[in-house]
Amino acid sequence: MPLLKFRHASLTLALALAGCVSQGDTIQGPSGATIQEAKCNGSPNVCLKKAAATCSGPYQVIDSSSNAGGAVADVLPGPFTWYRMTYQCGPSDGRMPSFPFRGPQYVMPTVSTTTCNRFGNSVTCNSY
Repeated sequence: MPLLKFRHASLTLALALAGCVSQGDTIQGPSGATIQEAKCNGSPNVCLKKAAATCSGPYQVIDSSSNAGGAVADVLPGPFTWYRMTYQCGPSDGRMPSFPFRGPQYVMPTVSTTTCNRFGNSVTCNSY
């Protein structure tokens, strides 16, 4: 049984890293039409596929954006890119989402190196 739980957890993690998709809130737009949101990481194509599957046909892109986030969530800026697309099922004007980047950029932490030298009973360390 523990092996089965491990395999399930491994599969879940692999799917999350491969292109996580979540369905956002469904709201009623100003025209009365239902507006939906797809949120994904890894590739914006995952959001397009989600919209096509949800609508079972054409859809109108309302807005799109991208932002920095982690592998599983985009709560804090991280090294992964997350894509968001709001859309409405029905006839389309053919406009593709542009996914402009919004929000803070991820800044990779700096790595410092410390070198220590020993001369007799004295140790001198320098950080770079």
